[in-house]
Amino acid sequence: MLNALLLALGFLLLALQNLIAKLCDAVGVGEWAYPSLVLPVVLWLAVGDVSLGRGSLLSFVLGYFVDAFAGLPLGLNTFVMQVLFLLSRVAGLKLFLHGKLFQLVLTFVAGIAGGALTVALHVVFERTQGRLAIGHAMLVVLSQSVATGLFAPLVFSILSRLPGAPNTVQAKES
Repeated sequence: MLNALLLALGFLLLALQNLIAKLCDAVGVGEWAYPSLVLPVVLWLAVGDVSLGRGSLLSFVLGYFVDAFAGLPLGLNTFVMQVLFLLSRVAGLKLFLHGKLFQLVLTFVAGIAGGALTVALHVVFERTQGRLAIGHAMLVVLSQSVATGLFAPLVFSILSRLPGAPNTVQAKES
């Protein structure tokens, strides 16, 4: 039941993410403020009391949703979400910090790592290597990571209130 709720919430967060992107475009902010609202879900799975297999599978499906929803090459975000889940699992269990600041910082750092990995994969596998402005791309990654980090405590709070949700760093603190 919880798996279905997480996937449905991930889909709703993707729709909300798309709406925020449209609003940012309408206001004139552009790609600089697009948050990734699915990334906090993956991180919540990584630092919570979710088994490695279950969290990895849910991260895989959520990454696939991101690829399919955005019309991106299938597999790119699927791979990135898997990597971020595993790295955050190690970092989250080793650091074991509490509270909203940890959620914000972990999401910001994971956003930077995921964005850098995505840019690196584009450079390696795309034929547009000469046309990719890596400096500009990394500035966009930085600004989007800030936006994602700001939304992270809200997403973590929603996830911790799901029926049957496992204990997370947030829930252990309360």
